[in-house]
Amino acid sequence: MANATITLKAFHLAAEMFHSGQENIAGSLVADFHQAEGRILMNHGFFTEGEVSTSVPNRSTFEVDSVEPEWNEETGTYQYFSFDDGYWVDVPEEDMKTYNLDVDRLVRHIHDLAELERDPRMIITNLLWNLGMLRIRNRKVNVYLARRFTHMDAFDKIYDVLKRMSGHSPGLVLAWRLPQGRHISLPHGHRMLSLQDAIIAEGNGYHLDLGMLRSVLTGEHEPVDDLSPLWHSIDYEIVRANGREFIFTGKQQMAVSILVRAWQRGEAKYQTTMLLDNVGSASKAISQLFRGRTDWKELIGYGNGFCWIKA
Repeated sequence: MANATITLKAFHLAAEMFHSGQENIAGSLVADFHQAEGRILMNHGFFTEGEVSTSVPNRSTFEVDSVEPEWNEETGTYQYFSFDDGYWVDVPEEDMKTYNLDVDRLVRHIHDLAELERDPRMIITNLLWNLGMLRIRNRKVNVYLARRFTHMDAFDKIYDVLKRMSGHSPGLVLAWRLPQGRHISLPHGHRMLSLQDAIIAEGNGYHLDLGMLRSVLTGEHEPVDDLSPLWHSIDYEIVRANGREFIFTGKQQMAVSILVRAWQRGEAKYQTTMLLDNVGSASKAISQLFRGRTDWKELIGYGNGFCWIKA
């Protein structure tokens, strides 16, 4: 089911805050970088206004520093003195604001996207929720939502709780990002899935790929729609596009996964240097990353410092 009222970028902002454990954001950051997303999240109850900030960015210099404004009774505004310019500077009202993330609202939203039975309930304070039950054939499995999952202290706490919960069918743990490593696994056969992989752009909104959730739990892939412009396996080792099937491993596989997710978010292009850095490649160009094969050019376009999925 597509969500047409909240943009994918707005959801990404809320999900990033949820993942990091950050529950408030400065109004200046919203005004400068996330104005549209902040307004959407406010309108739909994901953001609430927090306390008035006592430290704001110094907008009279190009330095990254902050100042503490003072209330001016005569002007009815907050101000700070700019020593560089030699006069008082009015502080924009937005710089004084802070916004709080409504975690419960976001948890409920992810529950609704997954179309789960039973209401969510918290298991570990601000770290782990039982989102509800997912029906698979003739059985039901628990779906969990983990926070700060890539932080090892949080991962260890979540692991220990799941280990104590024996006697249940293997469930699924959703998280915005997953911990990396060849030997990282969960007890009792529980599986993990990144929400970044499972959230799919659709028109002006997005939806959760319920087929992917079931595939992770059963190991069975649903039939591929040959009319869809792009399909990929859960681990991005296999990608089908433009009438061809591509198989990638290692850092090439990681790069393709990043570009596919960007394509699904509706982002036309991805900065090449950022891509190479994110996969830990020492290559100076994307052609060096894919050295030894030529078919990748049928899937990936590149030029002017950017690259993208051709689908």
